[in-house]
Amino acid sequence: MAFTILVVDDELLLREMLKDIFTIAGYNVITAEDGKEGLEMIEKYLPDFVILDGSMPVMDGFETLAHIRKNPKFINLPVMMFTALSGESEQIKGLNLGADDYITKPFKTPILLTKVKNILDRKKKSIDVNPLTSLPGNLSIQENVEKRIAAKTLFSLLYVDLDNFKSFNDKYGFYNGDEVIKFTAELLQKIVKKYGVISDFIGHIGGDDFVIITEKNNSIVLAENIINEFDKNISKFYNKEDLEQGFIISTDRNNKVQKFPIMTISIGIITTDVAHLLHFAEISKRASELKKYAKKNNKSSYVFERRKYSR
Repeated sequence: MAFTILVVDDELLLREMLKDIFTIAGYNVITAEDGKEGLEMIEKYLPDFVILDGSMPVMDGFETLAHIRKNPKFINLPVMMFTALSGESEQIKGLNLGADDYITKPFKTPILLTKVKNILDRKKKSIDVNPLTSLPGNLSIQENVEKRIAAKTLFSLLYVDLDNFKSFNDKYGFYNGDEVIKFTAELLQKIVKKYGVISDFIGHIGGDDFVIITEKNNSIVLAENIINEFDKNISKFYNKEDLEQGFIISTDRNNKVQKFPIMTISIGIITTDVAHLLHFAEISKRASELKKYAKKNNKSSYVFERRKYSR
C-alpha cells in the first residue's frame, strides 16, 4: 500500500509540481494551501508524511508544526519543513519544534525524494520493531523471506520457541518473563554473530517466538549452539527450590494445577531447496509445524525438514 503525503504550501504552482513529483514516485498525495487547512487534512486523512512550507498566510509552517507536535496522535508523524529561507536560525527553529528534516527552495527532485524515502523507511522499521527486544517484527520477517525468494536464493529458516514459558511467566511474573525473552533475543544475536554470516536475519514474531534466516548450510550449526547456550544459562532465572526439584508448580491453560519442567527451547528448521516452498505463508506454516514436532521431545531440540515435495 502506497504512503500518503500531505503537501501544505500557499503557492498553487508549487503544490501542483510537488503533487506530480510524488505521484510519479508512487505516493498518494493530498494538498492544503495553509496551516489551518493542513491541520484539518491531517485529522481527516491521517497522512504518513507532511511537507510543510515555513512561510504561509493564516497559519505559518512553524505554528502548524507546533500544533502537530502538541497532539499525542501525531507526535511521531514525519514532517519536513520546506522554505525559501536558508538561514540557520530558521532551520534550527523548525528542528527544535520537531521537524524531521529541512529542505530549501529551489530544491533538487532526487534529493527531495531520497530524503522522504529515508524518513518513511525509518518510520516503517521503527513501527515493526519489538519494543522489548528491539528486533524486527513480522513485516520485516516477511519482507526478508520474500526478497530471498525473489532473488532465488537458497536459505534456511529457523523457527525458535520456548517450552513451558507460560507457566514460568505465571509463577515468576511478567518482569522475570520479560527478562527471559530479552535473554533469548540476546543469545540468538550472540550465536548468529559468532557462527553466522553477515546476511543472516533475526526477527521477533512476538512473545517467546523468534525467527532466524540464514544460509542453506548454516542452520544446524546455529541450532546446536543455541540449544547448548540456552540449556547452560536458563537455570539462572529459577530459584534454588525449583531447580533442585526440576520443575515448577503452576496452572495450565485449563486452570489445572500441574508440574512444569524447567524451560527448554525448540527449533523447527526448513530449507527452501528441500521443501521447494516458494511462498512466505507456506514457509512459515511448515516451520511452525516442525517446531511443534520438536516440542514433543520434552527437551531442547531441533527438527529439520527432510521431506521433498513434488509439484
